[in-house]
Amino acid sequence: MRNTSPRVFLVSLLALTLVQPCRLFSQAAGQERTLSERRRSERGAIELASGARVEFGSLASPALKEEREFSIYLPPSYAKSGRTYPVVYFLHGLNNDHTSWTVDRYGHLHEQVDKLIAEKKAPEILMVHPKGDNSFYTNYVDGSRNYEDLITSDLIQHVEKAYRAKPGRQSRSIGGTSMGGFGALKIAFKHKDLYSATAAHSPIVFPADPAQMSGQTRNSGRFEWFTRMITPMFGNPLEVERWRANNPLDLAKTASLGNLRIYFDYGTADRYNQSIGLGRGLKALDAVLTERQIAHTFKEHPNEPHGWELVSLHLGESLAFLCASFK
Repeated sequence: MRNTSPRVFLVSLLALTLVQPCRLFSQAAGQERTLSERRRSERGAIELASGARVEFGSLASPALKEEREFSIYLPPSYAKSGRTYPVVYFLHGLNNDHTSWTVDRYGHLHEQVDKLIAEKKAPEILMVHPKGDNSFYTNYVDGSRNYEDLITSDLIQHVEKAYRAKPGRQSRSIGGTSMGGFGALKIAFKHKDLYSATAAHSPIVFPADPAQMSGQTRNSGRFEWFTRMITPMFGNPLEVERWRANNPLDLAKTASLGNLRIYFDYGTADRYNQSIGLGRGLKALDAVLTERQIAHTFKEHPNEPHGWELVSLHLGESLAFLCASFK
């Protein structure tokens, strides 16, 4: 065994004492920086050259028993006219919020929306992004926080009261990405009286009940993280009937969807294909809808990624789809 002098030992101990907190601080700072890249800290209105703007507001939510934040895109003519506008509701993914669609990291999607409208590839609309936390837009098992009700009741009521939004199913559609894609599909499938169309990019759709997934899948770190994430909504152990009552794949087997326009897609380079079988889940959803002869659009994009990055690549397609049924 090598001898170490007291002086060398003390120097090493001091170095460890100083370096380890620095490493921890660096990791924490990195996580905070990553989180800040996903969200906008400044909540002043964003003014666009076209005359459009994005506002950040809040509403009193009985479903959550608190004030709940959202953002809204107002088209160029909104400030100049007294007309009413159809509404696209769009749901964010895990660890994002209602500001994420406006940040550098995700390509300033509000500017893309504005450009599509300017190029007449989409009509003038209101576009609303609510803050949904990591809820899967599903009511909690214990009833303490009801995120589905936030979307289907509180948010619609507030938008149609506070803004010049056209009421009625034919003037509303709902889209989302990742967790928000799950939310958009399941909410539209459960509440087709509220929305004329739904579009989901990279929606989190499991190929089977989480409790029935293969041992290899269940033992993956990302899958374990997902199951912890969904515990407040679906219980621990998983309440299977509750899961099936909210899972788009199960809902598609029985829901009456004949007059709902449905679009969903994913990329073959999606990071969740291996860990939770996202691609297999979406192919299963496509098969169910096809077997039931329910019209829908399903696209698989070779070598394309997950989430907002996929939205950025295909927003022109999904936004046009969400607006096609507006009257």
